[in-house]
Amino acid sequence: METAMRMGADMRPKTFDQTRALEAAMIQFWESGFEGSSMQNLVDRMGISRQSLYDTYGNKRELFEAALKKYRDEVIEPKLKELSDDSLSATHLIRRHLESIADGGDRMPIGCLVVRTATEISVQDSDIGRMLEDCVKLTRDTIQRVIERGQKSGEFDTSRPAGELAAVVIASGMGLQVMRRLPNQGRDIRPSVDAIMTGLRASATEH
Repeated sequence: METAMRMGADMRPKTFDQTRALEAAMIQFWESGFEGSSMQNLVDRMGISRQSLYDTYGNKRELFEAALKKYRDEVIEPKLKELSDDSLSATHLIRRHLESIADGGDRMPIGCLVVRTATEISVQDSDIGRMLEDCVKLTRDTIQRVIERGQKSGEFDTSRPAGELAAVVIASGMGLQVMRRLPNQGRDIRPSVDAIMTGLRASATEH
């Protein structure tokens, strides 16, 4: 009887906080990347069994896709919302954005998950690739709107399309994130922000 009761208890589905578990998986991928995160790393970090992981998320790639979506919703979108503050100058917004990347920011202690993913795994023609493209497009569109506002106010170079300058900001931001991951490079990053900002406003200050 006791054995039967114990077996019955073992067969009951195990419940867990899916929000916390996915948050833990996101941080694990954020810290160690897709390839660097083993299934054992993930179940240990999430505090669940392998079976619960498989039953809830499918496989490792599907879990990663869910974690990347969470990263977009909870990290990227709030950061981009800060760029939509029309009470601040376009120059201030772009500089603050770049400085938050250079300094690590409140939620960027270990770099951008999008950049890490793009440099780590092959994402062409894949669901992950499309998700990365969506994240980059969302960022580019937001920054482009700020650049356009800065061009209208005379803060930024008007001889080049806003989309081109936005691409420069994004590429520069990605470069800052990669540089920040290198040993002993932290103190050399801040001057790069000044150089980027100078490039954005070059023509505006020449006229």
